[in-house]
Amino acid sequence: MKKWGQKAAGLCSAALTFAAVVCVLGRLSVLPSWDAAFTAAGFIMPGGAAEALKTDILEEDEEDGPSQPEPASSTPKSPSSSRPENSSEENRNSSGANGSQGTVSTTQKADVKEMSIVNAGVQYNNVWVKNLNKNHGIDIPGELQKQPAVKIVKNAGPQVLIYHTHTTEAFAGETRSRDNAKNMVAVGERIAEQLKAAGINTYHDTTCHDYPSYNGSYDRSKVTILNALKKYPSIQVTLDIHRDAMGTEGGTRIKPTAMVNGKKAAQVMIISGCDDDGSLNFPNWEYNLRLAVRLQKSMADLYPGLGRPLNFCTRKYNENLTKGSLLVEFGTEVNTLDEAKYSGDLFGKALVEVLNKLT
Repeated sequence: MKKWGQKAAGLCSAALTFAAVVCVLGRLSVLPSWDAAFTAAGFIMPGGAAEALKTDILEEDEEDGPSQPEPASSTPKSPSSSRPENSSEENRNSSGANGSQGTVSTTQKADVKEMSIVNAGVQYNNVWVKNLNKNHGIDIPGELQKQPAVKIVKNAGPQVLIYHTHTTEAFAGETRSRDNAKNMVAVGERIAEQLKAAGINTYHDTTCHDYPSYNGSYDRSKVTILNALKKYPSIQVTLDIHRDAMGTEGGTRIKPTAMVNGKKAAQVMIISGCDDDGSLNFPNWEYNLRLAVRLQKSMADLYPGLGRPLNFCTRKYNENLTKGSLLVEFGTEVNTLDEAKYSGDLFGKALVEVLNKLT
């Protein structure tokens, strides 16, 4: 009990330190996001506590907005940066000395902290949801009772679209790659294989949307989605498959993993957006959430620990284009490709379990 008391006191002290950092940076008007405040604090909370404190860990990896002017320079950041691979548009647009196909990344030299990110946010049984909205709460059992607007027809036209807004995202060793055997396409293919094996016809679009320009990736993937929906009106579910990136100001990178059946897997995070204040032109977000919560539960039931808490956030990410649209993050840039592909298999099986009940 004494040791627990000391740990609790330490956690409280850390939380107070974090709050102080937030207040100071906020007054100085140099706080671009809560994620920046977290990394400025320079510490990692145990387990899922870090996730509970951060309100937008995607800030370093997703733009989700209008295209911005391209940067004038493509010089990589110093490895001592808190975000050595995803810290700037410059790194995202870097293509190496000769611009030929292959790696489009900088070398990782940061320390790595491996951890399981769980038990943060709102809980219902084994389902956890991190609600980042100000005006919308979440009733998890209530959402599980609602019917998604998805009707799967087996052995018919394509029912699922898998695509990649940030196609060149890759993993340890080559954190950006145009080689589809090493980037997000490889993970998407593992998901598609599970769906097809279950009789759920899947269209996997491998278009590269983030090279040679990273800016405007979501604009370009929107075109891909709309073209696919026009060509295959049977599509019920669209999945944007990414990988995440997390770290501290000191340069430590976070590697989220889970042990599943004795094998290491990259943790998976589902993102379901919300038009929290009505400004996103995103009227049907609730339907995506219904599907997301069911998928979160399926992962938790089949593979405990595989899923990070579902991210219910004030973002759109092209999820407004159908009533079955989700963005899914597989690990971070310091997970291995094998870990991510294994997670693709597991996630695919969890998705099959959900879609088999929506026929």
